[in-house]
Amino acid sequence: PNDRRPFFRKRVLIEGNCLFLVGPIGTFFARLSNYFENNNIKTYKISFPLYEHGFHQSKIIKYEQDINGFKSFLRETIFNYEIKHIFMYGNVLIPHKKALDLVKELKLEGKYIKTHIFELGYLRPNFVTLEDKGINYNSSLIKSREFYLKQEPYSVLPLPKKHARLRIRKIWKGITFINHSFKNYKIVEKEHKLQPKPIYIWYQIKGFFLKYYFRLSEYKKKKKCFFEKKFFIVILQVSTDSQITEGSDIKDNKQFVYKVIKDFAMASQNINLVFKHHPRDRGYTNYSDLIEKFSKEFRVYKKVFYIHDLFLSKLFQNPNCKGTVLINSSVGYQSLYHSVPVKSLGITPYNIRGLTDQRDLISFFKNPSSVDRLLFNKFYKYVLENSQINGNFDGYFPFNKVFVFK
Repeated sequence: PNDRRPFFRKRVLIEGNCLFLVGPIGTFFARLSNYFENNNIKTYKISFPLYEHGFHQSKIIKYEQDINGFKSFLRETIFNYEIKHIFMYGNVLIPHKKALDLVKELKLEGKYIKTHIFELGYLRPNFVTLEDKGINYNSSLIKSREFYLKQEPYSVLPLPKKHARLRIRKIWKGITFINHSFKNYKIVEKEHKLQPKPIYIWYQIKGFFLKYYFRLSEYKKKKKCFFEKKFFIVILQVSTDSQITEGSDIKDNKQFVYKVIKDFAMASQNINLVFKHHPRDRGYTNYSDLIEKFSKEFRVYKKVFYIHDLFLSKLFQNPNCKGTVLINSSVGYQSLYHSVPVKSLGITPYNIRGLTDQRDLISFFKNPSSVDRLLFNKFYKYVLENSQINGNFDGYFPFNKVFVFK
């Protein structure tokens, strides 16, 4: 049974001046800043040469020097503006890594600054993630099985509200993306969509049209791979995702695809293996040749498929679905929610015994471990109440139900 009452996470206490680093592409941080200002909290925005819309000029602190000197500049800024809170989007960007390191250093010196890291929702599509020290493979949700066993379960699982995104705000996202594409200022160590290149504009346009092309061209293939036999679904990450490069021993999608097909072949099961492309990587990469090459090499070509867009909730409700293979994806939470067995090859909060299969991948393909429903209930409740906000960056966001003031 489900409870349809709205869900909100634990409140965040704002105790003083707030500093914003790089936010989600769009105007979300500007709106959050305005909300704080309306509640008598002083806010400031460090403006790199990557412009973010919506901030009043009086709030902007410019930083255009070498990013390697940012930590000392930030230290000075914290003291000069009496900063108590730092907000950022993700923990991948160089200034964000330096900020998190500096906060640890300041703590040892007796000065306490609270950090707040936003990310896309772990429980998509109706949530936004907010953690304090790290996200994904650095998440404070990464705890032991014993910790989660001690938590209280839900008697009734809450259902989030679905909030629409505002199209006008998506226009600002497009403008910001194009603006950033023509800036050479380095804020990330490896290729990343938060630091786009001019060619990425073409990839975005290409991806938009491919969405509809694949919807038509893969229609028959989906029927064949999902309804004629049992199947495993394999979730591909965005090619430049730090979940691969920093959150796992697998360093790229090529290595991941090779391992999965090799182990699938060794398991020798008369079932299908279906790779699902990441929607945000649609115009950027295509693995059809790679998947074809490896599946022929290991003589499982007729059992291996490669598809793009589909509704995962419907997929997990398909009785033919035997399990999910991934590195560290929000899809893992969805799979577990529907009691579909999961094998994770990366560092993730749900990679514990009882939730994901702890054996090798070949054993998983032969006989996947089932999901402990009670443990998942306890885990799900803790994740919801300690990291998830029912809202989105481009539309409704419950500022007044998340943040409280002294």
